[in-house]
Amino acid sequence: MNAKFALIALFAITPIAHALDIQRWHTPQGSEVLFVERHDLPMVDYSVIFKGAGSTADPDGKSNIAAATAQLLTSGTAELDEEQFNAKINDLAASMDGDNSFEFSNLSFRSLSEPSVLNATADLFNQALTRPRFEETALQRVKDQAILLLKQNESYPSYIASRALTRLNYPNHPYGKSAYQTVEKIQAIGRQDLLDFHQKNYTQNQAIIAIVGDLTRPQAEQLIVRTLANVPTHVNPDTSAPPVTVKGGQRENIPFPHSSQTTIAIGLPVMTAQDPDYFAMIVGNYILGGGGFDSRLMKELRDKRGYTYGASSSLAAYAQAAPFTITFSTEHKNSAAALAATQAVLAEFVKNGPTEAELKQAKAHITGGFPLRFDSNGKLLANLMAVGVHKRPSDWFDTYNDKINALTVDDIKRAWQRKIQPQQMNVVVTGGK
Repeated sequence: MNAKFALIALFAITPIAHALDIQRWHTPQGSEVLFVERHDLPMVDYSVIFKGAGSTADPDGKSNIAAATAQLLTSGTAELDEEQFNAKINDLAASMDGDNSFEFSNLSFRSLSEPSVLNATADLFNQALTRPRFEETALQRVKDQAILLLKQNESYPSYIASRALTRLNYPNHPYGKSAYQTVEKIQAIGRQDLLDFHQKNYTQNQAIIAIVGDLTRPQAEQLIVRTLANVPTHVNPDTSAPPVTVKGGQRENIPFPHSSQTTIAIGLPVMTAQDPDYFAMIVGNYILGGGGFDSRLMKELRDKRGYTYGASSSLAAYAQAAPFTITFSTEHKNSAAALAATQAVLAEFVKNGPTEAELKQAKAHITGGFPLRFDSNGKLLANLMAVGVHKRPSDWFDTYNDKINALTVDDIKRAWQRKIQPQQMNVVVTGGK
């Protein structure tokens, strides 16, 4: 998953957002556009998101096709090899990169807004998007990097626990595909796989375009035409993930004799991006385990009992049910007691909700902390991407704080009782012999 996008998508937005004028429209080819003018710096940040082109679209039996496709878009084109392409980007003092998450892939650039520079950057962007080189040597490099990363990750109990929990949560769902990657599946990727994936999934019909910077709307419209010229417009029917069938109450114990500690992960698919309980759930998560040293889990497991250096909870939101997760590490001898204490904290929170003091502190942090995440074009671009991908209304930024501040203790308690059944959490214990 794109970590920056997922993090920004969950945080609140302060009243500074009232100054935002999100211009929103659809192109004749079906792409949605979200555009914010910012003329304080002569810069343009630009991203095209292709819905349904994330890792969930990897075909069975192969891994990392979506990731390799996105990454290699900027590794040369039909006209330019990788070195030549990068040299041109550098000469323009621009940057360009491809990325992917569970549910989408995207290609982005940052450029000066001076027309000759911006147009040249846009032309290179179009080459990368429509005529990627996908050289065998570059593909093998990406595969080698992915294999090395997988082997390194498999030496960490935290990764083993997270992977196992994902398999329990999504055993037969596209959201679980990343947890089933192997060296053999990565090595099985060929150049034709990338060409086929690119042709099927990189279409204007399912694109979202986010733009922030020193442009007017007519200039933004011209930029879109320039960057998306010759991008296919066929309809891809496989852009939506199916609903998640939730199966809870599972437990898996994984020996990991080389680790000095036991890593525990508990969780379950819980919330979609469109869930009416979205705000109550994210505020509750901050109080339970997302708020660092202020959270209940840290106070109970670290401060009171000394079981761990750190315990945290996280809550994601996708088109279909995304995971709620609690993770921590502890000494082997404390693993059973620490797990029981964690389950007790969760059960008590679901039963009684937060205190008024906890809710007040959470509101102050969430509504007050956002300016640090909203102070550049790049950060604003990520927020626009989240609005587009999750089909948020254009006043999402303006109303966010009001919705946070309107929450009561009972609102959070009711939402958590609807979404979380503590006894149904899946549990993975990794460590020991």
